[in-house]
Amino acid sequence: MAKATAQQCHALTTYYIDKYTEVVGQKPLVNRNKSKWGFEAMLVDYTPAQARELIDHYIDHYAERPTIEWFLFNYEKVDEAMQDYAARKVATAKRLKETQRRAEEWRNRWQPPN
Repeated sequence: MAKATAQQCHALTTYYIDKYTEVVGQKPLVNRNKSKWGFEAMLVDYTPAQARELIDHYIDHYAERPTIEWFLFNYEKVDEAMQDYAARKVATAKRLKETQRRAEEWRNRWQPPN
């Protein structure tokens, strides 16, 4: 993948700040120059859309008081957690569907005759 531009890095920093402000209720203290290098490294492995998904998951689910420094050094852990969360969500939906099917089967079998 081509090297990330400064504009892409600053856009992700702004996205992080906006998401953090929306969820936590106050603006985080962010060094844009430092985060630029972190996002530039991140954009080697991920597209900007995938990076935004990681930011969303990190702020919404992963940490109670998220910090951009931890995120930029550990985004691969957030990616693993996001994949595990998606797999658990699919497994839960599958179990729920199976349970509903079995409950309906049980109702039909034990329903009193009219």
